[in-house]
Amino acid sequence: MIEANALRTIIRCGTPDCDWGFCLPDMAAWRVEKCYAEFGRHCVETHGLLETDDAQMYLNFKEQPLTLWK
Repeated sequence: MIEANALRTIIRCGTPDCDWGFCLPDMAAWRVEKCYAEFGRHCVETHGLLETDDAQMYLNFKEQPLTLWK
């Protein structure tokens, strides 16, 4: 889910009852790449994704959560 205010945007994991979040102050390419990398590590550590899994992640601006497709 995206929480936006005048100062920052917080990208949240779309998994129910998960409190992972990443502050994304702007959409600079390097920040978005870092967000995806952090989210991938989060999924491995918290949700059981294997590092060798070919997973794709996308940010849906309409629905708002960052979602993992496996």
